[in-house]
Amino acid sequence: MSDMMRIGILEAGRPAPALLETHGDYIAMFESLLAPAMPEAEFLGYAAIDGHLPRSLDEADGWLITGSAFGVYDRDPWIGALKKFAREAIDRGQPVFGICFGHQLVAEIMGGRAEKSDAGWGIGVHDYAVRAPADWMADAPSRFGNLVSHQDQVTVPPPGAKLLAGSDFCPNAMLEILPNAATLQSHPEMPAAYCRDLYESRRERIGAATVDEALASLANPIDAALVAGWIGNFFRKNLNG
Repeated sequence: MSDMMRIGILEAGRPAPALLETHGDYIAMFESLLAPAMPEAEFLGYAAIDGHLPRSLDEADGWLITGSAFGVYDRDPWIGALKKFAREAIDRGQPVFGICFGHQLVAEIMGGRAEKSDAGWGIGVHDYAVRAPADWMADAPSRFGNLVSHQDQVTVPPPGAKLLAGSDFCPNAMLEILPNAATLQSHPEMPAAYCRDLYESRRERIGAATVDEALASLANPIDAALVAGWIGNFFRKNLNG
């Protein structure tokens, strides 16, 4: 195929109204993150959370599944439809990259398990150790930092999955499940300004001490561009060889 690629962003959630008005939606965040790293890509957004999925796998060359406030174990019909679509895309050989909820969803449909973690809330900049980098993780350092916001985790990776990166808090943070299916628990797409407002909005729910610690961590390195480059390489390797 040509070097141009169409990447469908399957929107599994959206910010709360006040945050949405200020910071935009997750599709826009991913476009801002990935456009510099993937200048040859056209990004197509689909509101999967509203039941709007592509009519055909042919509408895009590869797919990215966003985060969500929902859990992959929730029984909402749109989640089941998204699982079916993602599995069909993977089985067809199309590249699928899952982020946060998307990470958990892809892991589950490929035989793993995701659930609410006993570790509790993960927020702020988390530091991950690179365990065994995939070949599309060019010049991978030994560690990288990324913003997170999650309670659920992949507790059992799918059979045969390669552990790419993890931490004590989230051991299975980054997986290569198949050459065309990879996932990441963190949020490279979320700007620090958005996360600051998100964490503050959940102060009572999460707890003041945890939020204060997360806000202080925003001064730490956030390797969003590094991860964007990896995601771009993942799609290129699958689509252009």
